[in-house]
Amino acid sequence: MSQIEQPNGGQTDPSRNPNRLYILIAAILVVVIIVAVVLLITQGLPALRGEQQATATTEVQATATQVPTFTPRPTQEPTNTAPAPSPTAPSLAMSDTDTPVFAFESAGARPSVDWTGFFGQVQDTAGNPLEGVPVIVWYRDGQPASPSVRTGTDGSYEIRLADAPLAGTWTIQLLTDDNQPASKLFTFQTDENTETGIQQIQVIWKQIP
Repeated sequence: MSQIEQPNGGQTDPSRNPNRLYILIAAILVVVIIVAVVLLITQGLPALRGEQQATATTEVQATATQVPTFTPRPTQEPTNTAPAPSPTAPSLAMSDTDTPVFAFESAGARPSVDWTGFFGQVQDTAGNPLEGVPVIVWYRDGQPASPSVRTGTDGSYEIRLADAPLAGTWTIQLLTDDNQPASKLFTFQTDENTETGIQQIQVIWKQIP
């Protein structure tokens, strides 16, 4: 019995398989080329090489955090916080005394063109110089004509009322350490006549035994 051959007999023609393989390879190459071109256009050469392009960093600006609002209380009047003044010596006031510690010993006077005032010395009961005794001169109205001065180591004092001849009525007195009268009040007058008048008055005091 003879074998009848059918055209193609359901078998694949070996000569067609290479053509399909070439077409598939060509299609893949086309796709690769297209992808490469797209990457080259959109991302540039680094993307084509597979390098990762640095992305731009966005600087974040910090925003202030809102805190709870503070409602101030009604303002108060300031209080005086200054320290209490320390006790001070009694203010100076002209007054006489019935129990003097010092007595008037003597007085003298001289003219001067340089200054007007008082000078002299305070002595103890034995006639020795007495240091640290306050001496003051008053105006006629009882106000201090000068700050009080203390006698020096030699018992002397000097109170200048003006740096020129000056007419006036003055009262001189010795004080205790707490500004109380230590002697009687003694009043003298000065004038502006530098030839025959009086500008500088000397008063000597002595402690009463």
